[in-house]
Parts: sequence; structure tokens; C-alpha cells
Amino acid sequence: MYDLVIKNALLMNGYEEWHADLAVNGEKIEAVGTGLPGRREINASGKWLMPGAIDAHVHMSLPFAGSVSADDFESGSRAAAFGGVTTMIDFTAQQGDEGLRASFERRFRAADGKSVIDWSLHACIGRLTAQVLDDLEWAARFGLTSLKMFTAYAKSGLMLDDGAVFEAMRRCRSLGILPTFHAENGAVIDRLCDEFQAKGMTGIQTLPLTRPVFTETEAVRRIADLARAADAAAYIVHTSSGDGAAEIARARRSGVKLYGETCPQYLTLDDSLLKGTDGHFYSCCPPIRPVGQSEEIWKYIKSGDIQVVATDHCPFTRAAKNTWGGSIGTLPMGLPGVETMPALFLSEGRKRGVPTRLLVRAISALPARIFGLHGTKGSLLPGSDADLMLYDPAAEWAVAATGLHMATDYSIYEGRPVLGKPVMTISRGEIIVENGIWKGTPGRGRFIGRKRFDHSCALPVD
Repeated sequence: MYDLVIKNALLMNGYEEWHADLAVNGEKIEAVGTGLPGRREINASGKWLMPGAIDAHVHMSLPFAGSVSADDFESGSRAAAFGGVTTMIDFTAQQGDEGLRASFERRFRAADGKSVIDWSLHACIGRLTAQVLDDLEWAARFGLTSLKMFTAYAKSGLMLDDGAVFEAMRRCRSLGILPTFHAENGAVIDRLCDEFQAKGMTGIQTLPLTRPVFTETEAVRRIADLARAADAAAYIVHTSSGDGAAEIARARRSGVKLYGETCPQYLTLDDSLLKGTDGHFYSCCPPIRPVGQSEEIWKYIKSGDIQVVATDHCPFTRAAKNTWGGSIGTLPMGLPGVETMPALFLSEGRKRGVPTRLLVRAISALPARIFGLHGTKGSLLPGSDADLMLYDPAAEWAVAATGLHMATDYSIYEGRPVLGKPVMTISRGEIIVENGIWKGTPGRGRFIGRKRFDHSCALPVD
């Protein structure tokens, strides 16, 4: 007799889809089959059962432009769970010339005992110091097996030059750490910002003008060239344009071990939203792009060149956004999305005829494989953590901020119709959301040290 059996569901692991029962004992998936008995049995006829979503890109309590993102690890993880997300990966934040261990310890203290779902951290740097290079070996042993770097934000002390990027790539390759990149040409962006500011043009309409699509494509191309020269892998976060996705695809087909991530805002919105009086509520970097770019990104999801969909969840309230005073230089950049990502992405993908196996793969199986969570997360195999999302594919609803749980008072998808909705979220065998009712407890989530990066493990296997 198993602790919990979900019966008659359509199981979807990102590769296969089949009807079966799934049994849970304690924190683990114990068996998959038919006629499995359980102390509690849930009839999931007509529902999809998939691994819990993994949001590989979130920013909880992130300081930005004099404000702090509205969700902390408790509220943000709770909202994530309502959306079917069972694991999230945030970032350390280097201060000055400190090493990775110091920045990790500070971030760990901010998160420990708060999250209701399991979580991990990407190491993140703005300076490549001798201390950072030394600490990378510690990071690999401890399970911080990805390193975020920036090719923009020089004025904020985050941008690395090409020499530092190349050196970091080689060091990461030797240690099994995946280099990840915010890919924009920061020098061009800073020059354009200065030019527009000199003309007195600082409104939200200038955001896409100061960060045009080519600043992304150039940076992606440069990162790919450096990765090829270093014989290293690389991962592009929040790919915002079809042109950027095309550069990723081109590099991959030339043999570069390059991975791509995008976010729902870049798949569903366009920059016409920046032209209204409330345009600043849609501000993020990179910005949402012109009409047509989003549909191009979908093509590269279908081709497998964009492997991961995450959120870059970094919400602010209306009041926080309204402090900008009409200048994008003081505008808190970031959007809410951790709760709406799985349902919105699945709905929009189905509408476009994307095979459901690719959709499930992008939000669970591949983030697990790329970021060293395979074997425990992103799988329906016995022995894996029982992190599960039960999903009603026929549920019809419309996004409304009042019905969401993120610590913000608006949604960038307000009123958007959605087909399909998570109806149960299970984290390590514990039902934490059931039919919209919260059952979890703060602090039950665990920090997850991740396996070292291995390109052969990260490849999708059809």
C-alpha cells in the first residue's frame, strides 16, 4: 500500500505520454503502473500529470533602482507553488570584490527557512577577481554549478570584458560549472542612453531604442565565439528576440555547446505596450520586442534551439514602478511571472501547435538536466523526488491580478484567456496546493546543491 496514488492520469515527462497510475511513498516516486493501491487515491481521469515545473531564473528580494523586488523567498515560493512550480533557482549577489563563498552565505541567510519549495542558487559575479577564481572550485564542490555573468551594466559594476569572460569560461569548463550570460552589448547601450538623455528623451518609449535587438544578437554571437575558443559551454538567459534565438541556433549548428532560455513576456507581448501611459509597468531588460519577434522565438522552441522557459521573475508594485519620475534610469526593471508561467506557456504553446512533450520538456526535464538536478527533479521515474504538477488541460480562465498570489498588485497578462490550469502541486510527496487551497508551510523547502555540468547529460534524448 503506497502513501499516495494518482490514478488514471495522462503522464507527461517531456519525452513520452501515457496513461498510468503513479505511486508516492514518503518524498519519492515509488512506482508507475496500473492498479496501484494507495492510502489516499486521487482520480486524475482527464488530467495531465507532469514533473513540477522548475523556474531556473528568479529574483527574490532583489535591490534595484532604490527599490526591492516585492516577493521574498516565502511569498515568491508560495506563489510559485500555486502555479505548479516546485523548484526555483535564484542568484547570489556579489558586493564589491567579495568572493563567491561570502556572497553565497549572505544570500543563503536571506532564503533559508522561508521557501516552501526546494531552491538553489546560481553564482553571480560582476568582477572576476583572484578570490572568485579560487572560490569557483569550492562552488563546484558545494553544488553552485552555474555562474552568471553580464556583458552589460558597466555603470552598475557588473559588466565583464571579453578577457574576463574567456578566462571564466575556461575555469568553469575545468570544474563542471555552466557559464550563463545576460547577453546585451553594454557599451552600445550606454552610448545610446547617453545620447537620448542629452536630448531630454528619458521616457519609457526610449527603452527599446536604447536597447535595440542588435545589442542582443551581437552579444550572443560574441559569447558563442568565446565559448568556441574556450571549448566551453554557455547558456543565454532571457533571450528576448527571434534574432537572438536565431544566433543561438546558428552557433549550435556550427558545433558550439550553447543553450538558450526565454521567458513568457518575450513569447506573448510586444513593445506597443510601452507606448501607453502605463508603459512603465511593462519595463524589463532586455525589453519586450517589436511585433513579430515573439513568433520567431516560438520557432526555435519547436526546433529545440531554445531549451528552457523560465520567468526572470522580479516583481514590483505599482507604487514602486511609479517612483521612476519619468526617467528609465531610475525605473525598477522587472516583471512578475513565477505563478503564471507554467499555465500561460502551456496554453500559448498548445495554441501554436507546439508538441506538448516539448512544452513539458522546456519547463521541467531540460532545466533539470542542464542545471544538474537530473535524477531527483524534472522526472517521473521511480526514485525521483515526488515533485508533481496535476494539470487540468480543459480549464478555461482569464488572468486577473486579484486571483494571484505574487506580492504585486498588477499582472502584465491581465485579462488574457488561458486554456489549462494546475489543480494540484506536490513537493517531495507533500500536497502543498490542492484545487486552489494552500496547504504548505513556510520553510519546508530545502536548498539543493546541484551536480556538476555535463553537456552529455544536458542533451535532450528523444
